[in-house]
Amino acid sequence: MQSDNRRVSKAGERKAARRAGRGRSRAAGLLISVAGILIIWEIGALLLNRYFLPDPITSLKAMAGLFADGSIWAHLLASFRRVTAGTALGLACAAPLGIVMGRSGKADGVLGAFFRFLYPVPKVVFMPIVVVMLGIGDGAKIFLIFLAVFFQLTIIIRDSAAALDPELSDVLKTMRASRLQRLRHLILPGCLPGILTALKASLGTSVALLMITELFASTSGLGYFIMNSMDSRDYPQMYAGIIVLALMSAAMYAFLEMLEALLCRWHYAQGTGE
Repeated sequence: MQSDNRRVSKAGERKAARRAGRGRSRAAGLLISVAGILIIWEIGALLLNRYFLPDPITSLKAMAGLFADGSIWAHLLASFRRVTAGTALGLACAAPLGIVMGRSGKADGVLGAFFRFLYPVPKVVFMPIVVVMLGIGDGAKIFLIFLAVFFQLTIIIRDSAAALDPELSDVLKTMRASRLQRLRHLILPGCLPGILTALKASLGTSVALLMITELFASTSGLGYFIMNSMDSRDYPQMYAGIIVLALMSAAMYAFLEMLEALLCRWHYAQGTGE
């Protein structure tokens, strides 16, 4: 018994050490990446020596000043609200539809043609129609982000649902599990890694649409702030806005990774052979 307990304890220690090692590797990789970007930026600023490319220290000081005087907060919160609302709405609609399409050949046959036709179309082309119908407020911006994210999330979630092992579903059927029980104990857990992966993959699309919508007839948001700074030739402030947008995106991505590690521990364990 004591020998078994020691083996379990050592296995747990090895798993913890591997997780700590992965965490240190990610932190080191992040620091190296940031340092590399700053070095390249500094070299570019020195070589060009032009007013439109200030050095990173000047831009970082401008960013610190924007946070200190509070002028950037309203734009940051407006952008964060729009991108999270559009993404959440897209997920709320895409998750059930993607699961149904992935688990039902008939549903996929009916709806698949619709998605194959509209998925490749850049959703930004619908901006004039959306603006005419919804105006230039938050509604139009959120809807365009929702539209782009919805199609991307649905396709990925559909593929995740379709890839579930059919033998597991047969086992639950032989155990007389209801549809709700199969959904709760098999389909949702099985699709969860795919859903979180889809969210991470769609984040870049969400932020890109956010920028485009905020450049068009907007009076708030980081996209508006960046363009307004460019128009006024305040380039340190413009780059400061870009840095803030990048930090917001990186923080959202890190949150999704943390959520994935927390909710899908079994998936990580399978992937590492633990």
